[in-house]
Amino acid sequence: MEDPINILLVDDEARNLDALEAILDDPGYRLLRADHADAALRELLRHDVAAIVLDIKMPGVSGFELANLIKGTKKFRQIPILFLTAYHLEDEDVLAGYGVGAVDYLTKPIKPPILRHKLAVFADLFRKTRALAELNNTLEQRVKQRTEELEQSEAALRDASRQKDQFLATLAHELRNPLAPLRTGLDILMQQPAPPPATSRVLGAMNRQLDHMVRLIDDLLDVSRISRGMLELRREPSELAAIIANAIESARPFIAAKQQTVVFSSSVRVRADVDPTRITQIIGNLLHNAAKFSAAGAEIRVELADNDNANGGGGDDIAIHVIDRGIGIPPGEIERAFDMFAQVRSATTGTTSGGTTSGGTTSGGTGLGIGLSLARRLAELHGGSLVAHSEGAGHGSTFTLRLKGAAIAPPPTAKAPQHTRRAGDGKLAIVVIEDNDDAADTLAMWLESLGHSVKVARTGPEGLDLVRESRPQLVLCDVGLPGMDGVEVCRHVKALPAGPHPIMVALTGWGMEADRKRTRDAGFDHHLVKPVAPDKLRDILDAMHPS
Repeated sequence: MEDPINILLVDDEARNLDALEAILDDPGYRLLRADHADAALRELLRHDVAAIVLDIKMPGVSGFELANLIKGTKKFRQIPILFLTAYHLEDEDVLAGYGVGAVDYLTKPIKPPILRHKLAVFADLFRKTRALAELNNTLEQRVKQRTEELEQSEAALRDASRQKDQFLATLAHELRNPLAPLRTGLDILMQQPAPPPATSRVLGAMNRQLDHMVRLIDDLLDVSRISRGMLELRREPSELAAIIANAIESARPFIAAKQQTVVFSSSVRVRADVDPTRITQIIGNLLHNAAKFSAAGAEIRVELADNDNANGGGGDDIAIHVIDRGIGIPPGEIERAFDMFAQVRSATTGTTSGGTTSGGTTSGGTGLGIGLSLARRLAELHGGSLVAHSEGAGHGSTFTLRLKGAAIAPPPTAKAPQHTRRAGDGKLAIVVIEDNDDAADTLAMWLESLGHSVKVARTGPEGLDLVRESRPQLVLCDVGLPGMDGVEVCRHVKALPAGPHPIMVALTGWGMEADRKRTRDAGFDHHLVKPVAPDKLRDILDAMHPS
């Protein structure tokens, strides 16, 4: 049963209080008695009262005055008051009673059914009000609890996202180290004269797969950087046709492996303020996607067009289309193709496409599903967009990169021929400081195959001693060294009293701008990210040869 409800009875005559108690005898009520105003106020302070039955004519403080005191207190002003009187009241008295908070009048002698009925209405209203208050309090507690749970969940998601980004960055960095000796070792093997055909095919396949692995790692790092807002564009006025040509050339080994061809056409010659490396990356991802999901021997088209003029506009937008006739994308799956780690399945072939574009194998592997997502994010960082269109399965796909701020390119100016000195033109004294034995040994072998004199140190202090003793022209130094890291090694080398100081090249798995600034501030002349592309290291070697 519910707790009984408190009803306050106020009358200066004890027999009247007895009569009221007899009339209102009910297990649902707890009847409180007061024979004067002070007693009534004490009961109100002690108990939560549902209604007050109040005699008007009382010595000292009258019923009207007591009602006025009750209604003047915020805590009690909502309590209904039922006035009792043995006298006929004039209209002004009735109005005065209503003015101080009365809800009704009963004239003595009281008719019990009427009093019971009226108080039953007040009691029911009190129960409902109390139930609503309890429900409201319960809801508030549930809302508070739910809010706390959501805040905890949101904090956990943010923490998980940070851990995911940190994991991706660390994973990509750690994967770079074992790839470094593989990259260098393969380059050594591929330089060998006239290998047997079978060996040549195996080395070519290994080289393509290694390039694919490096591409996947780069994509992982870029996703992590974008998620953390740490990827910075290096914009410069660039000719888009040249960028597209570079992207096609970079993708050529993958495309050639499937005997495919790329046809590039341009209706305009334009320049745009973009990061050429990132635009090359976007187009490269699109080319890899097109090649992977097109048949062997297929043709892939790349078109550069003035997008606004093509649509009757007058702006400065430019559009780059990558068009294939491959497996296509079901219309309902097109946007999903740009989701991170998405695998879009062709309705007719059962193969995956779309989001699985960060590179690939000639056997049609699905990849990580981050290439298109990354390409779209890079496009948006440029203030542009990347969209896809397909008529459906078996009808190929068109991916369109739109960029703003393009301008007609000036005619190309003839460049004076430059003499390029090759690595074999001279011999350099080189020190390699690397704690990974495989990476150190393969790099030394590669440099020696080019005719250079190489010495190897496995720790920072050992490397610093070797530089002091041998006075090399070039130092290739890993940043993450035991005993003394590469940054400290470089600072000590640059502080050596006798000159000239060697060219310092940092080798590291970290390639963010903050990492480059750190090595630059330490005195490194170059910052190469593992696995180091042989051409980049050759460029440094070429630049150091004496005339």
